[in-house]
Amino acid sequence: MNTTSTRKITRFATAVAVAYAASTMPSYAHFLPNAGGLGAGLSHPLSGLDHILAMAGVGIWAGQNADNEPVFRWLPLGFVIGMIAGAVFGMTGFPLPFVELGIAGSVVVLGAIVALGSRVPFGAAFAMTVVFGGLHGFAHGQELPIASNALLYGLGFVVSTAVLHAIGFSLATFVARLSWRTALRVGGGGIAVAGVALASSLAA
Repeated sequence: MNTTSTRKITRFATAVAVAYAASTMPSYAHFLPNAGGLGAGLSHPLSGLDHILAMAGVGIWAGQNADNEPVFRWLPLGFVIGMIAGAVFGMTGFPLPFVELGIAGSVVVLGAIVALGSRVPFGAAFAMTVVFGGLHGFAHGQELPIASNALLYGLGFVVSTAVLHAIGFSLATFVARLSWRTALRVGGGGIAVAGVALASSLAA
């Protein structure tokens, strides 16, 4: 597939993702507590700012480095792998302390990495996203609605996560193409600050 075709597909996917997020978030926000299956899974990553920022942050980090290191295009996969494993663990009902604080911490770290333009080796970056995904996945699994279809619920939050990754990745590559990397770093700083605020609210 040539570069032009890839760009067209990326733009189309981003447009669909934005339209999807805009149309579903308001309606699902009140649907989650009593929902089951696919609908609840789709809505869950969109129901919390911490999830949105972390998942978009992974996509931004991947897009920020993809031109110099194409292997970074696979970075979101690490998050999804960790998220699925964490969700399965969370569904068992086993308690894991400080999960919410860890999720807020993942937002801070991801935002700081983007803001600083840190050159993290891909292996370490992939491992980090697996861990972060595991924390977010645990929260998804722990909040599985009663009488839900776990498989459909899992499919739903994987799809929503992929959408947020795609939005972040497309945003980062678009900004890089326009040589607005400073704006991207400012955005990363904003994500980190939001993460600190989330962590502070949990610690209060």
